[in-house]
Amino acid sequence: MNDSVQRKLKIALNINWFCYIGLLLLFAARNLFLEGGSIPFWLLQTVPLLLVLPGLIEQRYRSYLWLCFILLLYITASIVDVMLPTHGWQDGVLMVLSLILFFSAMMSSRWHRMQ
Repeated sequence: MNDSVQRKLKIALNINWFCYIGLLLLFAARNLFLEGGSIPFWLLQTVPLLLVLPGLIEQRYRSYLWLCFILLLYITASIVDVMLPTHGWQDGVLMVLSLILFFSAMMSSRWHRMQ
């Protein structure tokens, strides 16, 4: 079982990093390069994600749990934005990345504790 858990954890960690970096790049693109963005709003979006970065680098399972709690805010906001008639493709990408990151972070935390 331990070998199976190790393999699952490795896949989940790769998905975590892909989605985490994708969210940061999406926020940077939306607020720094597109019209209508602002640096204060970019900071508001990125700082909560960056708070758990040291724990993610050290692979602490509690950091993945905190990331899940933080992501609930992003998921809620992105679902509301996707339902608006004026939504853009960025809202859909934000929703998908947030949901995938939420589930992979939740499972990463669980598999870290099983080791």
